[in-house]
Amino acid sequence: MAGSLVLVDTFTVSESTASVIIGGGSQGNSSYNYAMDDTYDVYKLVITNLRPSADDAPMMRVTKSGSPDDTAAYDRAHRYLKADTSHTTYGNTDGTKYDCMTTIDAASTASGNGIYYLFNFASSSEYSFGTYSESHIQAAENTVRALHGGFTHQVASASDGIYVAFNNYASGSTIEEGKFSLYGLKK
Repeated sequence: MAGSLVLVDTFTVSESTASVIIGGGSQGNSSYNYAMDDTYDVYKLVITNLRPSADDAPMMRVTKSGSPDDTAAYDRAHRYLKADTSHTTYGNTDGTKYDCMTTIDAASTASGNGIYYLFNFASSSEYSFGTYSESHIQAAENTVRALHGGFTHQVASASDGIYVAFNNYASGSTIEEGKFSLYGLKK
């Protein structure tokens, strides 16, 4: 259906930063000050050309009133696809975040891209949850890697945004590049 996606927030990293909040109202990184609400039942987050300062895996948390929620309430499951070796299935419960992509090399030829569909974010009586599909070039092995799966934040309260950062496996890694676009799906 033409015109069913409405851009509600966008941010492009122009200098090294520790994290990005998309949505999250006035706490978000963009000048839109958009907080996810019941205007839309479903939101779509698109991340393109995400690149770390050092080899690292990006992670996400939902935001509550613009602040990242790090309670041990994140469940996730995904299939990790690798062009150069066998695929694996992974899941965990009660995490303080969820890895939204696999480790991205810091090489200039490597970057991550992902699409995330977000549900129940405005609900104060249901869990926020999402599905995701991401892919990137693993520069060190010169191959493609991808994740396909879903997550649930087991807190029945409204979420208003998404926080993205790197896990800091390589101490102090930051976001060097990336574009974050949040869309609302018309009802």
